Amino acid sequence: MLVFLGGAQVAHAAGSQDLWPSGAAGNRANSEWRTNSYGGGLLIRRTLVKAFVQSGEVLLLGSSAIGQGSSDILVWNPGLVTGAIGGEDVSAAPSFSCNAQRTGAQGQITSRAQELLGPDTIPAGGVAGGYPPCHFAAAATGVYDIAFVGPSGFSGNTDGTVAADVALTNANDFNAAQGTSVAAWDVTVRSNLTSPTNITGRVFSYYLALFTGGNGLPVYPTIYAVTADGYRYQVDLRGMDPNGWLVYGNQRGFLDSDGASPLYHDAVAANLGSPGQLTNIQGGVSFDRPSFPLFFEPPSPTTIAALGIPVSPTAPVMTGLVFLGNLSGNTSLVNNGGTFAYTSNVSGVYEIVISRDGVNFDPTNPSNRVLRGVRPAGAQTVAWDGKDNSGVFFPVGTYQVHARFHGGEYHFPMIDVENDTAGGPTITLLNPPGGTCPLVAGCTSAFYDDRAYMTLNGTVVNAGNTVGNVLCGNNPPTTTFADPINGFNTSSTQRAFGAASGGNANVPCDPTGSFGDTKGLDTWTFFPSSTVLAPLNIVAAAADVGLTKTVSDPTPAVGTNVTFTVTAHNGGPNATTALQVTDPVPAGLTFVSATPSQGTYNAGTGVWDVGALASGAAATLQLRVTVNGTTPVTNTATRSSSTPVDPNPSNDAASTVVTGSTVPGLPNNGVLPLISLWPVGAALIILVSAIAARRVRRQTTRPR
Repeated sequence: MLVFLGGAQVAHAAGSQDLWPSGAAGNRANSEWRTNSYGGGLLIRRTLVKAFVQSGEVLLLGSSAIGQGSSDILVWNPGLVTGAIGGEDVSAAPSFSCNAQRTGAQGQITSRAQELLGPDTIPAGGVAGGYPPCHFAAAATGVYDIAFVGPSGFSGNTDGTVAADVALTNANDFNAAQGTSVAAWDVTVRSNLTSPTNITGRVFSYYLALFTGGNGLPVYPTIYAVTADGYRYQVDLRGMDPNGWLVYGNQRGFLDSDGASPLYHDAVAANLGSPGQLTNIQGGVSFDRPSFPLFFEPPSPTTIAALGIPVSPTAPVMTGLVFLGNLSGNTSLVNNGGTFAYTSNVSGVYEIVISRDGVNFDPTNPSNRVLRGVRPAGAQTVAWDGKDNSGVFFPVGTYQVHARFHGGEYHFPMIDVENDTAGGPTITLLNPPGGTCPLVAGCTSAFYDDRAYMTLNGTVVNAGNTVGNVLCGNNPPTTTFADPINGFNTSSTQRAFGAASGGNANVPCDPTGSFGDTKGLDTWTFFPSSTVLAPLNIVAAAADVGLTKTVSDPTPAVGTNVTFTVTAHNGGPNATTALQVTDPVPAGLTFVSATPSQGTYNAGTGVWDVGALASGAAATLQLRVTVNGTTPVTNTATRSSSTPVDPNPSNDAASTVVTGSTVPGLPNNGVLPLISLWPVGAALIILVSAIAARRVRRQTTRPR
């Protein structure tokens, strides 16, 4: 908006006048600066404003609280405020205090007209009707931190008496009743004190702590979010009706019980601590911190570049998707998993969906499996434990896999927003790569899921419910989840919930509480890559058959009979079916008889049909032969079964093939000969190999 006063061109200032512009509908929410928090101390209830200012430029500052109680406007030079977003350390001495500078009405915004006009020049008169600002000159280029402290002071923590009127007609908008909040505030960047022209797109925050003081007071502000990979979104709150809440954005929304995996569900408070502030959350769910700057007006390219963010996003591309099985190629044993490999051109969120029927690729389907996470660009691998979303192993079969990569993934959590009868927010992608938004609803597409679910630690949220049913609370959305592949149109009323007023029980699942009460409701969107396809095979579980072979007389005389004993031992994990051991009688020996402990032996073919052999069981074949000469004679036993036998030697302690010797004077122990380990002519001593159970790989379960 441009305002022409006395021939001077003035752009509107940045701050509360952007959140509640001229002609804004609904109600006003005051910004907060207090000491308690949301998410168990993760996000402190304070709006820390930031501004990118170049050396020699000036900050012009004002608020409706200045001059009341212990209020102030504080500025920290770049680098003085440290720590993670949401819990920043602001203990360093401020570089500037408005109270220390001000005289008279300096720094005070005393009317709606002054809020909309912004700061006057110094000397006064450049912006007729503007408020007289406090001013701070930037000695260095960088991001400056700014705190608007209410009348209760820097460490106050009691609710203010908020008028919630956009027009600023109530006395409580300007007096000490504001408490820990501020009704109107302004940060304006200009080239110098005498210039009436604002430098726009410089002021932002990573999260806003806001307070209306009650329900039935819907708000309609607009903010502009920028993701770390350069996607810009306009977010219109469009009638949200909270009491006190946070506005922020990040890449993962809420986190599952492992503290790292994106949840893609809502957070539900436990009935402990302060449920409205989600100090404890069911199922081990936690907040992910804010990570994307929120601008009060369209951001300038200069500011985006200064934050290290690309000015233009790059469309995501995923290539080379393959499944690496634990047998070979894309094949794994049942009750095992494997590894997916892919390559992406940018960093972001991967999504891999294994379909049970090859038709339905819904990532929320309990019979499918979805794998998601954040990875950098380049070649990546993702482990899969072989289970579906409900924690059950995929059975034997061939399955299809769809995968895609998310660019510009943006989550907009709504913390303790009791009501939203208009169904907002509307989230609009402003700069899609190539100019086209690929999801079905176009540039206003997004996703949500308001159903009960199971976390990684096996807890069903919310307690007592059934996975897939809508979460507790009065007047939930009629459609409980968005199309998981294509999303929904955020400009619609599809996700409307709650009532026109009330519903703030501040107790989880209270019968009087509206659907959004004591919850964090997640809405997310992204720019998807093209879908990449890959098949995988699951085959029957392998037995682990080991063989040993011994001889009754290691030094037989010619013409005597000896007995070879072949033992087949199944180390599991599954029983064999139709196990065969091939042990023919070679030249130099004459067959006498065969006595198997189970199954049958065919002297003509040398095949011992063992049959089924349970895991942990053993079977023996006693093969009696006559020795015809003293020339070294060996006979070899091999195994086969219609149950797959793990061919990976690293998984077997026993040999696949065993060989016995009938040379007089040499032991016959049934292992592969190690003749090369001894000098020629030396006595051969070959140790009996032990049979060890197959090592069974186990992976972390991800029930959903």
